[in-house]
Amino acid sequence: MIKINNGVIIAALFFFGCANVPAPIDSHFNKGVEHYDNQELAKAIEEYNLALRKNPNDTFSMYNLAVVYQDQDKTDQAENLYRDILKITEDTFSRINLAGIHYNKGNPDDAFRQLETAANKNPDSAHPLSVLGEFKEREEKFAEAEQKYLKALSVDSRHALTHYRLGRLHLKQSIDLEAENPAYLEALAAEYERSGDYFEAANFFERVSVLEPKRLEIYVKLGDLYKKKKMFREALSRYWSALALKNDDPYVHRSVLDIYKILADQEIEELKTLEGQSSFARNP
Repeated sequence: MIKINNGVIIAALFFFGCANVPAPIDSHFNKGVEHYDNQELAKAIEEYNLALRKNPNDTFSMYNLAVVYQDQDKTDQAENLYRDILKITEDTFSRINLAGIHYNKGNPDDAFRQLETAANKNPDSAHPLSVLGEFKEREEKFAEAEQKYLKALSVDSRHALTHYRLGRLHLKQSIDLEAENPAYLEALAAEYERSGDYFEAANFFERVSVLEPKRLEIYVKLGDLYKKKKMFREALSRYWSALALKNDDPYVHRSVLDIYKILADQEIEELKTLEGQSSFARNP
């Protein structure tokens, strides 16, 4: 998602935007931004709604309110706000976020249409083309993704995120040509990890572990990735594989201990829940 912060559009997932004239310092909009930055989402929502009471066509407040709703997985409310913005003005970032909602709901064609519209209505922006390439890449339509990335770079040859995405795509294509090359697999895994896609990173590191089963650091990496995703049993399995190769690694031992503590706490909470639901009679 992309957030407008004091008149500046900031990309939380995809892009950086352009500066706009800031609202007055004591405005409800700026108070909303401050609350959002402090993760006080309920207060942020209240301030943005107050701003909209004063000016129902305040698209900055509408946009940031939509972002807050999207952060809370209230995608229907966010979608409605993005559509309201687009009734007032053609806004590239509202279309991009709306496309993201469609895509995450399993409607890629609707997402593609929003991004194509954004690209057509703002031909000087590389952003919608780059996101369109990203979604095509996720659909494994690699030729189409490459075409969109190249088109985005023809608009803005210095668009760093598109260069990154195109490089990642070429790395995937290298793997398709040489699927058993662990160096390619590890490089792509590292790229996914840097971008925060830990599931895909783990997938490619797993493939490396099969090809090179004696590499301690790969098992540790897998344990760390699964731990980040709270897949604790999978993490334990990979840490134990690491210890089988090097039984005196203090980092791995600490990681195993941390997970056992987490699992023990979970079991205690589960037991409390089950005891509270017990149908057996109790004596005072």
